[in-house]
Amino acid sequence: MMKNENQAGYTLLESLAVFAVISVVAVCLVTIIGHMYERYKNSRLEEQIVELERSIGRRFAAAESYAGLSLKLLKDEKLIPADIDVSGTGDAVVLKHKYGGAVTVSTTGTKPYEYTITFTKVPRVPCAEMATRNWEQDQSSNLVSMTVNNNKLEWRTNDDTKRMPITMASANSFCNTEMNNTISWVFQ
Repeated sequence: MMKNENQAGYTLLESLAVFAVISVVAVCLVTIIGHMYERYKNSRLEEQIVELERSIGRRFAAAESYAGLSLKLLKDEKLIPADIDVSGTGDAVVLKHKYGGAVTVSTTGTKPYEYTITFTKVPRVPCAEMATRNWEQDQSSNLVSMTVNNNKLEWRTNDDTKRMPITMASANSFCNTEMNNTISWVFQ
């Protein structure tokens, strides 16, 4: 096709090529941003448990036990991390973590010096990352045990696959559902 000197602009083929390049770049950017947001949510989920544990530890530092620990107390005293969704009032307080699963906090009558934080509906990747987290600081930890989908993990055990901190391979086998894993931490 011969070009006339008065002709200006791009041909249809050139316009389609530019549009294709822009489309590929846009898809790549959306994918990258999506992965970045997932990484952010994963790291925030891990930080939510850390912040909650620290808040409870500071609140009960001078107490002999965790008697009175409840979601209502945490809400009333503003001890819940800001990005955990809080709804309900009184004894019907409900907490939801970054992925929308329930967050519960409880004590047992048999061990009032320990409390449990549980996250439900945790996706596989953050489940495995939280299961492999090393909770030790200065060779000690407030974490007594952790349960991942009914697999109890402890610091001292004869079963190497259930000794904390666990390997990523063990964590991946314990975090065995895509979006419905449950993790419980027992702290003292």
